[in-house]
Amino acid sequence: MDMNNIKAILFDSGRTLNVPRTGHWFITPNFMKIIAREDFTYSNEDMDKAMRIACEHINKILLVKTEEEEYLMFKEFYEIVLREIKYPNINNEIIELLARDNVYNDDKFFFFDDIEPSLNVLKDKYLLGVVSDTWPSLERVFINNDLRKYFSTFVMSSVYASYKAEKILFKIAIEELGIKPEEAIFVDDSESNLEAAEEFGMIPILIDVYNSQKLTSKYPIIHSISELIEK
Repeated sequence: MDMNNIKAILFDSGRTLNVPRTGHWFITPNFMKIIAREDFTYSNEDMDKAMRIACEHINKILLVKTEEEEYLMFKEFYEIVLREIKYPNINNEIIELLARDNVYNDDKFFFFDDIEPSLNVLKDKYLLGVVSDTWPSLERVFINNDLRKYFSTFVMSSVYASYKAEKILFKIAIEELGIKPEEAIFVDDSESNLEAAEEFGMIPILIDVYNSQKLTSKYPIIHSISELIEK
């Protein structure tokens, strides 16, 4: 890949720079402890179904501009989950604990060990940015993990009531960086998002942090952002 004309690298966040610490985006670090009761059990299938139904609900809420709005949204989310798994004696206290652990817990994400060293090198050569389908608390987590400082633009979908697939977020990021689309690489774990980035004019790279042996793509594949240093 010719990097000579590249001025910026934009990154997705989830499964690119970070993953959920528990392995599940909505089962937060204290989720199990909060819902634990001796008189209550549920199956994995029950929980999966409840999470799907709750996700269908919040996916309809496109505009979430503040962490407080995000918190209120996740109160709705976890009330649906508890109701679907037939949790006994659902009350506002447990709903608030679950929502707070999702929105305000800075430990909810695990950042890969090579992220900060790689960003520290890449920032000397490129403008860096994040474009993510996510909610406002992500930026605070980056700030409190001392990673936000590496990014000249940080665009989150819910703030603009749009998704990467609609390309508006790419336009916002590119304009904030003051560059042309063809001068930027976009790194994401989703081929469909990369297709949108390519249609917008950026150079797509697929990242596979799980190092899936049989993964194929029409786009170049990397397994860590540190590989961008070598290109």
